[in-house]
Amino acid sequence: MKKELLTSVFERLRGQLFSRASSVVQNRDDAQDILQDAFVRLWSSRVDINRTDHAEGLLNVTVRNLSIDCYRRSQDHPTTSLDYGYDRDDDSESNDREEVLEQVNDIISRHLSPRDKEILLRRDRDGWEFEELAEEYSLTAANVRMIVARARRTVREIYNQTATK
Repeated sequence: MKKELLTSVFERLRGQLFSRASSVVQNRDDAQDILQDAFVRLWSSRVDINRTDHAEGLLNVTVRNLSIDCYRRSQDHPTTSLDYGYDRDDDSESNDREEVLEQVNDIISRHLSPRDKEILLRRDRDGWEFEELAEEYSLTAANVRMIVARARRTVREIYNQTATK
């Protein structure tokens, strides 16, 4: 299918798809991520799509399934928003630093999706550039920046929440 037709179908249904995703996940940022993921999946299977109604159906089913997955993931690992979102200032000895690093790694592995975890670790630990990550995951550099920022925020909020207990 022509790329102009795919993008026009997506743009025409964007509002409806966003409403559907938002009603399930109750979070605008997650709903935007779901739409982007759905479009990437549509784009990657563009060779197999030959009709407009096929593209519409695929988009609707993909958004529904991704929304349900996101909702289930949020129920498995609920987080609460905190008014303060800054890292705790920790100038302790190396044992304390290792303990903090262990806690952060545990938070990353338990509370981030596999894709977000990989992107965050490749960016922060391995030093990958946003453009490299975007190419690797078939995303835009802006989307990768957003994923990294949200992953960091999630880790920071959960860490601060457990640190204050």
